[in-house]
Amino acid sequence: MTHFFVLKWIVMQFFIWFSSAQQCDQPVTTARFDCYPEPSISQEKCLARNCCWNPTNQLLKTRSINNSLEIGVPLCYYPRDFPSYKMTSNESTAFGQRLTIVKQQSTYMPNEILNLTVDLFYETAQRFRLRIYDSTKERFEVPLEVPVVKTKVNVTDYEASVSQAPFAILVKRKSTGVTIPFLYGLGEHQQPLLINVTNQWKRLTFWTRDTAPAQHTNLYGVHPFHINVEIKTDMLTNFHGQFFLNSNAMDIDLQPLPAISYTTIGGIIDLYLFTGPSAQDVIQQYWDVIGKPTMPPYWSLGFHLCRYGYNSIENLRAVIQRMHDAEFPYDVQWTDIDAMSSSLDFTYDQNNFHGLPDLVRSLQSEGKHYVNIIDVGISSTQPSGTYPPYDDGLKRAIFMTKFNSTEPITGKVWPGLTVFPDFTNTSTIEWWTNNAVTFHDIIPFDGIWIDMNEPSNLIDGSYDGCTNNSLDKPPFVPNVLGKSLSSKTLCPSAKHAISSHYNLHNMYGYFESKATNLALKTIRHKRPFVLSRSSFAGSGQYAAHWTGDNDATYEDMYFSISDILSFNMFGMPNVGADICGFRDDTNEELCTRWMQLGAFYPFMRNHNDQDPAVFSWTAQQIMKQALIMRYSLAPFWYTLHYRAAIASETLLQPLHFEFFNDNKTLGIDRQFLIGRAILVSPNLVSNVTRIQAYIPEDVWYHFPSGVQVNVVGVFADLDAPLEKINIHMRGGFIIPMQIPGDNLMLGRGNSFTLLIAQSALGNATGNLFWDDGDSMDSIETSTYNYFEFSLVSNTLTINATVANYKNSPMRLDLVRVFGVSKPVTNVTVNEKDHKEYFYNIPDQILIVYGLDMDMLAQLIQTIEWTTTTICV
Repeated sequence: MTHFFVLKWIVMQFFIWFSSAQQCDQPVTTARFDCYPEPSISQEKCLARNCCWNPTNQLLKTRSINNSLEIGVPLCYYPRDFPSYKMTSNESTAFGQRLTIVKQQSTYMPNEILNLTVDLFYETAQRFRLRIYDSTKERFEVPLEVPVVKTKVNVTDYEASVSQAPFAILVKRKSTGVTIPFLYGLGEHQQPLLINVTNQWKRLTFWTRDTAPAQHTNLYGVHPFHINVEIKTDMLTNFHGQFFLNSNAMDIDLQPLPAISYTTIGGIIDLYLFTGPSAQDVIQQYWDVIGKPTMPPYWSLGFHLCRYGYNSIENLRAVIQRMHDAEFPYDVQWTDIDAMSSSLDFTYDQNNFHGLPDLVRSLQSEGKHYVNIIDVGISSTQPSGTYPPYDDGLKRAIFMTKFNSTEPITGKVWPGLTVFPDFTNTSTIEWWTNNAVTFHDIIPFDGIWIDMNEPSNLIDGSYDGCTNNSLDKPPFVPNVLGKSLSSKTLCPSAKHAISSHYNLHNMYGYFESKATNLALKTIRHKRPFVLSRSSFAGSGQYAAHWTGDNDATYEDMYFSISDILSFNMFGMPNVGADICGFRDDTNEELCTRWMQLGAFYPFMRNHNDQDPAVFSWTAQQIMKQALIMRYSLAPFWYTLHYRAAIASETLLQPLHFEFFNDNKTLGIDRQFLIGRAILVSPNLVSNVTRIQAYIPEDVWYHFPSGVQVNVVGVFADLDAPLEKINIHMRGGFIIPMQIPGDNLMLGRGNSFTLLIAQSALGNATGNLFWDDGDSMDSIETSTYNYFEFSLVSNTLTINATVANYKNSPMRLDLVRVFGVSKPVTNVTVNEKDHKEYFYNIPDQILIVYGLDMDMLAQLIQTIEWTTTTICV
């Protein structure tokens, strides 16, 4: 039996509605809430719900865009006296408050719940939680491990007040009233970074789906989290966030009131509010609920190369040799399903890919790594006794089953008819691990790529069709692609161990990621690397993500930036897009531009038919220069991952999150920041050699030259020929770098460099995390090194706050300091004169070289210089 919740959130206020009739005089059209979100609206259908009909504004449901409705002012909307809930009790509890709310009459939706319990949790000073659920009958709740808070916090940034009839809760920031027309988040959707509801209405649908990324449709993942921008009257900006913990299919409607409506077809209302006040504060508060991201192995920070369609071991070897001959640094070779035997999981094609195990071992002997693909569909048509993954899975009863049956539900994926593992079944974890172990004994893969895990099905529902019950045919279906919950996936009535697929569909990729992460730990006894297409809130604890089957177009290259910035908010910061595009052929200009941009993705993989070494010599040199920049910055990237894993700091962020009081940064999504220190401004347009980029008000230097930018706080015209991607380094920061090797493992022992960009006051700070790059518990056991760098008054201090990893040399050879305005006359290292330095007067850059400093030799070391004033 299905029940529906509609939650309305107005600025920082929400109401529960289930909707009847008569007060229709709503002059403020932006305050009209849609009473008939389904297609085929009519006056008759509207009035049958006792709702208001006003066809004056014909903006709603006027036309279809990519199977999604363009929405505007509702034609059919709830009257102000529509039957709602009334609070009948309000008691204080240890965690906050418990309320009872009741409704006296049912309305148009079947199976309405007339008696509800409302729990208000004052969990932390910045986190408020609201739970609304059936007072008499237990309902499905999302099986996500979240903090359990039993005691109310004493002091909060917010206050909550309750209205009795109609029931309403108002939650507001204590310090200020706000206007909220802008927000970020709500994924996974292909859309610009900023969601602007100033004068538009928008509907976003959440139901994981295998489809090529396109606007106005539900995609691979579900992340009902967003960050609201609060622009105060003094133009200063705060942020707050909301997370709707619900895994059922849902629509989220946004309207210019501003207001947000959550329409979900199952579960309970479980809503978190995070008060920030900065965007990074909101993200940290959100990650405290869903879990911090996993620390990746160091080798996975390098360049990954993949293709669907190598088709033979000879072609694969030719690509590897071509990349070697062209002297491209790269770390990880992948294969797609064409390397499988008849598309069967945990197999390889011993005819077309004969010798693949030896090739993998050869790559590993050179410091490279190998990742293979596993799809979720397990073939059910192989002769009995010939395909252990199916035979053993059937014996263990670990496959999803039909409604009211113990028979596995059958769909169709690449090998033909398939069954689907139930990753909520604890027995499945052992089965999954055993199959991976057996395959690893044949091909010693280093990571696993899990694909098609929405889960994808090439037929609708199942081979035998679906039932006619309320799970497969609910009375309301959100605006999903295909107009059916079973479209290109399994029947919602299919059973998992802990609930129905109706409730768990959106979490399939989450549970598979968790199982695969555990399997890799068991197999390799090292830090796992899992790449997953489908995701849910919390998936970042177990997996990295890529944005799916994108097109080889400039538009998809542009959208990759907002996708990656959004997933950094969602707790999956190790994210990238298929560089050069996956679908269709790329071209040299597009692929070159995309390789330049992709060098600054957290996860960098080329997954196109054209590998970098097939292009002209000139294009190869440009691509290699981008890769050298990436590899040089590997220690910086690795430190950012460490900070994400232990301190909930994103790897990438929009300019607006850092420069939040500068409204010119609002919504910029053609540029981004790496950490807080590096500004990336790519060229995203064909046949253009100049771009407009915003340089925020601060001290900036061209990277890597170190020349200071003269004009800031403006949109600047920047040269952007094919051979150049515009990168700037922000004053006040110190970036650790390393001389790159052919791959990251070969380069680990190379010398380090510190790049120092002075602030206007001549100061700078930075840090460096370093361990063996692969151990599962190096952070927990403190088997690592951590350095804090500080520049004050011409003195650089290197402080080894943790120095427990001794198995790799850590020698500092070079320091470059930008913004040294006076000539340098002397340099000392640990209070001893050091003669090997150079000062560039025109560019104001100091280079101290030949240091050969063992950074672990003592806990605190210094490099100091003196300057003199030039007399004119």
